[in-house]
Amino acid sequence: MLNKTIYYSLLLLLVTFSCKKEKINSQKITIVKDSLKTEDKTKVRAIGETLSPIAKTKIENWPEYQQLDQVLEKFYSISPNQALNLSKELAATSKQLKDSIKIERFKQPDIGIRINVLHNNALRLADMATIPTIKPTEVQDEIQNILDAFSALNSKINNLSKQEKIEIELKNFEAN
Repeated sequence: MLNKTIYYSLLLLLVTFSCKKEKINSQKITIVKDSLKTEDKTKVRAIGETLSPIAKTKIENWPEYQQLDQVLEKFYSISPNQALNLSKELAATSKQLKDSIKIERFKQPDIGIRINVLHNNALRLADMATIPTIKPTEVQDEIQNILDAFSALNSKINNLSKQEKIEIELKNFEAN
């Protein structure tokens, strides 16, 4: 009789503890949410450098650059989920830019390197869209890398345009 009492007491304790543990686990599950589903806009640092008026005249006839600029405008204030949805378009547009350098002055390796960095970052963002466990901060960091790469490209185009202007002024000065 004493054995039965001890046995039933232990059984009752086990059932009680297992039920409490199950309740705790179910509460944890309901608290977890998908952070990419939220539509919070990312807070991205503004682009570092835009094109100067001189540089804008140099790229007027480069429609692929204009198209990339329009696509990137969407990324200044965008949710991680929206960024992942637009990532393939960005990757395709950056590839077009990479393949379309028509201005002889911009066919230098330093421009090509900056365009490659931009394209690689766009491809990385497109790859992130296939990862189900990606964190919003990782997406936001990659967006910032893309905008920084675009800023570096703009900076180089500005510098080349200024350099070209100075060379022309020197030639005119020497001619006089």
